[in-house]
Amino acid sequence: MRIAAATADRTIELPATAAAAGVARRELAATPGLAGELGYKVLLLSSELIAVFVAGVEPRPDRILRLTVAAAPDRVRITVAGDGPHASADALLHSRETPSLGGYGLQIVDRMADAWGTAGQHDEQIWFELRR
Repeated sequence: MRIAAATADRTIELPATAAAAGVARRELAATPGLAGELGYKVLLLSSELIAVFVAGVEPRPDRILRLTVAAAPDRVRITVAGDGPHASADALLHSRETPSLGGYGLQIVDRMADAWGTAGQHDEQIWFELRR
């Protein structure tokens, strides 16, 4: 009988400002098991998700984003949650107003992630998954 290893979750609180992506990259780079090509993709795609949340946001010290890393033996799932855009994954993907790289940041997520999407009713979330 094979027993699957439990998923290890870690949540990082980030300022809801332009500094969020840099803070997230430092924290993610220090996360065990996120190295090489997988680590590069996690850093890039996480930055793109964060950009969706902080675009056009007036910095306020009381607002935070939560970046959750769920690392399992077969995959890594990153979720960014907070007071963000309330839109479907399809609407965000095809919006020219989506920040980062001239509006094409989520198209990078769409091409590089094995899966991604949005969720939330009270707390908006955007997530992606990468297989190991």
